[in-house]
Amino acid sequence: MHESIRHRLEDLLSAGSSVGGHSSPDGHLASCSECSSEVAVMQSQGVLLRSLRASEELEPPPGFYARVMQRIEEAGVRSVWTAFAESRFGVRLAYASLTIAIILGSYVVSAERRDGHLRGQTIVAQDVDYAAPVTGDLAHQRDAVLENIALRQQGTAR
Repeated sequence: MHESIRHRLEDLLSAGSSVGGHSSPDGHLASCSECSSEVAVMQSQGVLLRSLRASEELEPPPGFYARVMQRIEEAGVRSVWTAFAESRFGVRLAYASLTIAIILGSYVVSAERRDGHLRGQTIVAQDVDYAAPVTGDLAHQRDAVLENIALRQQGTAR
């Protein structure tokens, strides 16, 4: 298509066959078969587009939106965790893990209460004068520490 027609193409297609101006495109279209065939194709496409606009509102077939949403979900990025969480096995494993955690937690709490750690008891340091001084070589230090531990557990001091 030549430049003179390309610049006035919108006016030519909207006005019909003649466009006012200092050089008439009608003469060029009559002499140039390439430009006249392109303008004719564009005019026929314009007629088809206007007929589409005039027709009643077209509705998509039933289930169209459901199929679109299904394809969007299928195309979505899936991680290992989502595949695991969506399976029956993943849900059952989560429930089993939660049950085991509750059982173990209740066992730990009951064992700590039985041992006296969770009763709210405060340990007060007793003024005990230990008779076994921790001095000497390594063997004597070890024996003195063990003796002090034994005395401490009995609650008496020598």
